[in-house]
Amino acid sequence: MKKIIFTFFVAIMLLVPFSSAFAAVTVGQELKTPEAGWTRYDNSDSKILFPGGKVWTNSNPFNGSHTYAESPFENKYIMFKFYGTKLRIIDVLADNRARDGMTITIDGVSEVYSTYSSTTLWQRLVYEKTGLNLGEHIVTIKPNIDKYTTSNYFSIDALDIDDTGYLIDVKNPKNLVATGGNKQVILLWNSELKEARYNIKRATTAGGPYTTVEKNVYGTTFTDNDVQNGKTYYYVVSSVFNGVESSNSNEASATPLEPPVNGRAILTVTLDTGLEKEFDLSMVEVNAFITWYEGKAAGTGPASYAIDKHDNNKGPFKSRKDYVIFNKILTYEVNEYTPDTK
Repeated sequence: MKKIIFTFFVAIMLLVPFSSAFAAVTVGQELKTPEAGWTRYDNSDSKILFPGGKVWTNSNPFNGSHTYAESPFENKYIMFKFYGTKLRIIDVLADNRARDGMTITIDGVSEVYSTYSSTTLWQRLVYEKTGLNLGEHIVTIKPNIDKYTTSNYFSIDALDIDDTGYLIDVKNPKNLVATGGNKQVILLWNSELKEARYNIKRATTAGGPYTTVEKNVYGTTFTDNDVQNGKTYYYVVSSVFNGVESSNSNEASATPLEPPVNGRAILTVTLDTGLEKEFDLSMVEVNAFITWYEGKAAGTGPASYAIDKHDNNKGPFKSRKDYVIFNKILTYEVNEYTPDTK
């Protein structure tokens, strides 16, 4: 009987440290290395972005530095995108009030966490989110702008995600679409980084080599007017953010063509308010509108589309454009006609 009791006691002693060694770290605790099932990305990773102004690095935390931005904070935030199901934020706990009420938004859903502490504590797990659907997730982090003073700052040290997941470069433009017109090609693409500017690159053979035809383009549309009808052009777009250029988007091609002599139509767009807008356009312009609308319905392209008002320009303007918003369009109608050439 004594032997059985002794064996049971030894088993318990061995089991206790084994179990505690695998206890998960909780928010507020130090986390110098990622736990099993997680992988770590440092603040210096180029896929973690800091829009809105200058950022700095400081010594002491994970991998020798963390990235921070000083007040004012109105247009400053942290942004990244990842593929996976879970997320942890590693940061310093510090004594400044802007850290008390950090807002993290994942796929449009916001939560609040705090990195405030009266004592500076490095490499702390400050936020954890699990149970996300397996897929891509867009994340932004903003400080509490209602509590900052001129000496406040907010930061990030590192982030952990699934060890089977990965970070995605938000800077990369995607879903590029090209539509040929009369001596022009209209380009549309998607971007999640509104602060970026774009370089437009063109080739006359699929796959390049590409020549940059325009730099520092603002917005997610561009019209290339330096083209010839009947010739096919191939395009890619890259973004530039904080002086760093992204990789190229997907390639899109188009062949500008001279429109038929009699190719015109009245495009009538009915908005969800019941308001009708009529535009007298060439069929090339109508087809470009339809390409944009169908692309946006499939999830690609910008939210708005500019329709040229042509001869309806009143006043000393070079041009006038009417911007229609995709989710405000109820229906549209195309009535093609033959212009009177007499």
